[in-house]
Amino acid sequence: MININYKQILTYFSSIAYHHEQIFSFGIGDLAQCTMDVTTKQEPRYTRMYIVPETVEFNQNHIHYNFAVVIMDKVEDNLSNLSEVLSDTLEITKDIWTVFWQSYQAQYGNFSQIIVGDWEPDTHPFTERFDTVLAGWTMHIKMSAPFDYNQCDLPIQPNYTFPQDESFSAYQQILNDWQGFSDAHEQIRSYGFGDATELTMDVITKKEPLYPRLYFIPNKTRFNPNHMHITWTVIICDKVDDDLSNQQDVLSDTLEIAKDFYAKAYLSDYEVEWDATLTPWLERADAVLGGWTFDISVQQKFDYNRCVLPLTSFAQGITWEELAELWRLEAQKWSEVKKTN
Repeated sequence: MININYKQILTYFSSIAYHHEQIFSFGIGDLAQCTMDVTTKQEPRYTRMYIVPETVEFNQNHIHYNFAVVIMDKVEDNLSNLSEVLSDTLEITKDIWTVFWQSYQAQYGNFSQIIVGDWEPDTHPFTERFDTVLAGWTMHIKMSAPFDYNQCDLPIQPNYTFPQDESFSAYQQILNDWQGFSDAHEQIRSYGFGDATELTMDVITKKEPLYPRLYFIPNKTRFNPNHMHITWTVIICDKVDDDLSNQQDVLSDTLEIAKDFYAKAYLSDYEVEWDATLTPWLERADAVLGGWTFDISVQQKFDYNRCVLPLTSFAQGITWEELAELWRLEAQKWSEVKKTN
């Protein structure tokens, strides 16, 4: 099975743009960067093809990659050539889709045997005033690639696996296992747990952590009959150069780490829920960071057995006033303990 990484897909887009006779520049990033070429630091030539990364979806047999493909050109200030620009850029958008859907032969890319685009992509017109007036079309395209979550070739210490029989794991134990994966992975250089504001500050060293970084944010837990679902928001991030020149490498490398994590979790005794939707992001904190964020939910068996609860016996009929007195006595005991310390 051919394993396609994220950068390879971006390379396909770039190659199509380079070999198209009417496209004169190519870029990738968020939409705010589309009018500045990260290499030349100047406004790019038009017509321009620009890729905005969107979500990636993990399911049990495939990975679905979503992109916004923007084809844009300059419009006169008086909008006199708007209809012409929309017409020409729509034709180019059709070309891009045709290449992915119909290029079966090697000399035309062989895309259809590697990645298959889902039919009926949504394509929307736009007119936008940046430093210049631009117009064109945005095509939202989904591509699917097979992925079998094979753990044999992962960049992880040999024989590492999550502990077995984790059906009744405590919250702390699961977090310890996540950290164990981080320690065993050859490319992850730091692990963290906390809220989003602590992502760029290691709570132990009080310094900026090393990157790439695997970070878990506590999310909701849902109680269901006979089991519960524990959820975390996961961030996998790395440093991006100030000029954003390595953004595609960061997105590709951190997505590979996410695939490694899901492969291990999927093949463990944990009941990891499908599907996972990963969202790309570029964040300017103390450093420019890029990567992916997603939610992971683990299903844990739970039988709600009252017999093992840390509760003393109590009966109905106790009054509010009686409880208030009991709490007052507890507070008095605590005050006496504090005085002796």
